[in-house]
Amino acid sequence: MTTTQVKKPPVESKKASFPEKDGVLKEAFRHWDQAQLIEYAVSTTQALLDEQEVVKNLTKRYDSTQSWALGLALVEEIGQNLSSTLNLKEVLTRLLSRVYNAINVEDGSILLIEEPSGDLATQVVLGSLSKSSKPFRVPKGHGIAGEVAATGVPIIVNNAKDDTRHFTQIDQDTGFQTKSILCVPLFNHQKIIGVLEVFNKKNGSFTQHDQLLLTSIANYAGIAIENAQLHESVVEERNLVIRAQEEVSHKLQRDLHDGPTQLVAALQMNIDFCRQALKHNRVKLAETELENMLELAQRASHQMRTLLFELRPLVLETKGLIAALSMYLERRQEEESETRLHLICNSDQPDDQISRMKAKVEAALFAIIQEAVNNALKHAVADNITVRLEQKGDQLAVAIVDDGVGFDVHSIAANYEDRGSYGMVNLRERVAVAHGDYFINSTPSEGTEIQVNVPLSAVLPEE
Repeated sequence: MTTTQVKKPPVESKKASFPEKDGVLKEAFRHWDQAQLIEYAVSTTQALLDEQEVVKNLTKRYDSTQSWALGLALVEEIGQNLSSTLNLKEVLTRLLSRVYNAINVEDGSILLIEEPSGDLATQVVLGSLSKSSKPFRVPKGHGIAGEVAATGVPIIVNNAKDDTRHFTQIDQDTGFQTKSILCVPLFNHQKIIGVLEVFNKKNGSFTQHDQLLLTSIANYAGIAIENAQLHESVVEERNLVIRAQEEVSHKLQRDLHDGPTQLVAALQMNIDFCRQALKHNRVKLAETELENMLELAQRASHQMRTLLFELRPLVLETKGLIAALSMYLERRQEEESETRLHLICNSDQPDDQISRMKAKVEAALFAIIQEAVNNALKHAVADNITVRLEQKGDQLAVAIVDDGVGFDVHSIAANYEDRGSYGMVNLRERVAVAHGDYFINSTPSEGTEIQVNVPLSAVLPEE
């Protein structure tokens, strides 16, 4: 009887090959001793484990590739979605809503850096944190968000309770329990403008893939925020121009009505009076009235020239702020007999002159002084109004002081919006043009002082 010879697997072999037929396998097993069978079983088991590891790695790579593809699709979708609106609030809300659902978190927020403090202020919040009645603030450099805003490096914290960097004040104020945090910076032309952060991932811990996805979304967000802010800036500038035009129009209307218009009306009456006097052969009376008419005409001409000067003082462009103020106060003094107007200039410069500044800054300061003096002449009942400019080093202090009736600053500020006037608004905006700050000090019956402080380093003309 002939038996089938089966080649035994070598002892040093790591893997075993399966014979093709079950009968052959059984016949082979009859001739193997126990050690060979054990070795064969071990090698076979190892081969199966190796194959399982390969399948596992392939599955992991497939899932990662699929997740990456979904992430790219999400980023593209968000980019298209954000480009469809220029409303900053809507941009941020849309962005955070997609992030909230894509990464599957409990809460999220977008914080932008406020100037000049550097603090982070929430612009939009989703989740339970959005139920808070007041916006959140994170002081400069505090918390995870503060560190990301300072360094521009994303941070993952999967155990916020044990991380000393975690800013717990928001949790204390809202009752929210922060467990995990993923925070990435928002950039605008290489400048950090804020942070995008999400809290408490619902299905496990934050991963590097989550960080990469959120960073990609944040890159789109920076562009969208810039576009929305530029749009809002243009709209705001347009509104400022419209409001300035309205204010100038109303002021011109008031000044014409109270000044030249009244004088022209008086001239018309006097002309009619002279005509009647001449008709009745009252020549002397007509001559006297003609002298009065000449005075009225001169006053009307002076007032109209003053209005034209105030609308656009050409001397301000050619000779500077001090020359323009001198001419303005001289012209106003010719119309005022009860109030004395004074201009005082002090400077520590070698020529004892106030430094020339950018044209728009000098125009803003001239407008501030002009409006303050006009208001004082109308309402302060003052004996003296003094305009004082003092330059020391890098600072220019401008003060408009009167010894009139004064007013309660806090009372006026409290109901200012209901009075329908833009005086305070104009002052604030013009001071902003000069990169300065201001304060108003006034007490009933003790006069008023308006002071504007300007850093010259920010407003000197470019060479």
